[in-house]
Amino acid sequence: MEKLNVFFGQTLAGILHLDHNRSFSFQYSKNWLDAPDAFPLSISLPLQDPSFPDDKARPFFANLLPESAVRGIIARRLGISEKNDFMLLKLIGGECAGAVSILPGAILPELSEQYSYRRLSGEQLSDLIGKIPFRPLLAGEDGIRISLAGAQEKLVLFQKNSIFHIPLNGAPGNCILKPGMVHFHSSIENEYFCMTLAQDLNLTVPRIEILEIKDQKALLIHRYDRISDKGAVTRLHQEDFCQAMGLSHELKYEADGGPGLKNCFDLVRDYSANPVRDMQQLLQWVFFNFLTGNMDAHAKNLSFLYHGRQIRLAPFYDLLCTDMYEGLTKRLAMKIGGENRPGWIKARHWEGLAADLKISPAVLKKQLSGFCRKCSVTVETTYLKFTRDYGHHQFVEDIVTRIRKRSAKTLEQFE
Repeated sequence: MEKLNVFFGQTLAGILHLDHNRSFSFQYSKNWLDAPDAFPLSISLPLQDPSFPDDKARPFFANLLPESAVRGIIARRLGISEKNDFMLLKLIGGECAGAVSILPGAILPELSEQYSYRRLSGEQLSDLIGKIPFRPLLAGEDGIRISLAGAQEKLVLFQKNSIFHIPLNGAPGNCILKPGMVHFHSSIENEYFCMTLAQDLNLTVPRIEILEIKDQKALLIHRYDRISDKGAVTRLHQEDFCQAMGLSHELKYEADGGPGLKNCFDLVRDYSANPVRDMQQLLQWVFFNFLTGNMDAHAKNLSFLYHGRQIRLAPFYDLLCTDMYEGLTKRLAMKIGGENRPGWIKARHWEGLAADLKISPAVLKKQLSGFCRKCSVTVETTYLKFTRDYGHHQFVEDIVTRIRKRSAKTLEQFE
């Protein structure tokens, strides 16, 4: 039987086992269970002495890994099968989303004073950005053990005083670089604008910038699960909603049998330390995705952030107008009142959503109308800021037009 040690900071939280049938099991360590400040690593893995079988353990840990084509590229660079979750965790699980580190054998997580980073010159950074599609997460390079979920190529770095560094030997990074998506025109500007608009509408999102260096451009996202403390980076624990519900990443879409909006709101209602505030934020996230045409807002795009034993809804991420691209679905990832075609969604569907969420239809309609009015005004000011910083951009202007039209059309249903 093979095993990997699962650390939270410097503390051994438990052991992940792989048996001869290739099945996972996870067991919390006795010291972790006995600690006065112990907490579950996941809602789906409550504190208990008995080990969790494969159907409970695998979803949490496998959801820490990259997905789709990115996973395949990384596996090929490592010389292993992309289906081998355990070996992927062994080779790249030293620095993951949240505060969990997964390490083999006698390897221990480094203390903050031991963290090591390789400084990058501007030319080296530009070269790295250009090669992200071929070397996502720098997998396979000596001393680098970084994993990040998601289907898009990206790079985890550490930024200090405007200088970028590569984290080594499991040291934490504090930012993510995402290059433009090859087959999706202006994806950097699209995501930057939508994330900025969300912030202007008072949705909680991480700080984001467009980074241009030499002949390369990328989206720079400051990680919300990392904070600076006296010059060192401290990890904050988080888990996405698939992890929290004990579901494989293959079930992140409602159409595949994954969570719908009712499931997500129920999760927030049951586990958030401030459910009223977080459910309000989540409802605005639903409105925002509908108005902006973000069809890819699935369960792995929602997360909880842990503050000790308190759980709160994490900032929103991966917000962009997918509706602009031919070849991508025109249906919402989560249905609104049983309907996932935005153009077909009427007042009765919003009433159905209100029933699913156990809130008054009148209250939901009032909040949606208010959000539409605010969005109609805010989208113009956000675009003015965008043009001031980056000049006129026809693709982004077309997004603004779509948002303006959908906001107006939605308002007509309630007036």
